[in-house]
Amino acid sequence: MKLFATLLTLLLLPVMLWGSKVLSYNIYDRNDRVDVMLTFDTPYEGVLRQNRQNDTITIKLEGAYVDAPKIKNVNSKYLKKLAINPLGEQIEITAVVSGNIEMQASKTSDSYGLRLRFMNKAANGGVSENPPVDEAAVIGLPTKSDSEFERSYYVVIAILVIGIGILFWLKQNITKRAETMKAEPKSPWLFAKGPKPESPSPIASSADIGGGVHIRFQKNLDATHSVAMLDYGTMSYLVVLGNDTILLDKFQDNIPITQNDFETLLQSKHRELDGFFQIAPAQDEPFDSYKEKASGIY
Repeated sequence: MKLFATLLTLLLLPVMLWGSKVLSYNIYDRNDRVDVMLTFDTPYEGVLRQNRQNDTITIKLEGAYVDAPKIKNVNSKYLKKLAINPLGEQIEITAVVSGNIEMQASKTSDSYGLRLRFMNKAANGGVSENPPVDEAAVIGLPTKSDSEFERSYYVVIAILVIGIGILFWLKQNITKRAETMKAEPKSPWLFAKGPKPESPSPIASSADIGGGVHIRFQKNLDATHSVAMLDYGTMSYLVVLGNDTILLDKFQDNIPITQNDFETLLQSKHRELDGFFQIAPAQDEPFDSYKEKASGIY
């Protein structure tokens, strides 16, 4: 997931830094004009500047880019040739026109399209030709100053740095948490998590099976099963241990103190133990032997 987010950021970085990409351009030759329509992948909000030298109009689109240069010869009295070239962080469009042709620019309502219209000055109200001026004023489009663009650039860089920092921090914390969980002792499934007693019961066995569980008494039933009294916190549990752990009873009061108490408790639980071995008939004979031992018959 983190790798996908990083790759997505890298893919979007050129768009965030350079602006809108020209996806396509079309030239429409009309009787009274020629329209050049540019289509962008994102709304174009950059600055358009034009400059004219003799029969060549140079248009620069700041905040836009194109993958490769494009050149088109146009057989029209308004437009002779059109070239679109990438120029750093902007696009340079060069149009070869006749002497009395001017260019007007306008955007579509959603800003995904930009129209460059080449037509006679007389058809536009007979505006007289002005002398060429380098980097003339912006033509009726929303603009951004250089300082605004620089601020946007630094904001994007700051967001990327912060994002990378957050990803690194999350990775470190997840790794530490995983190591901590591996190091934590695992309590048996029988006992819920809770505070450990400050000290083990004074009569508890020294045997400890982990997680604060102590064996008070234990007696073998056969080669693979045994019955045990386990202490955990303030509670004691009578369980059958083997391939599976089966809870027979739990005590908080009247906990067996001596081995004789434990044997007496087992005699009272012989039905539960007998039922356990009825589930596994193969164990009947060892259990019968255990009952004889528990009854004192040897």
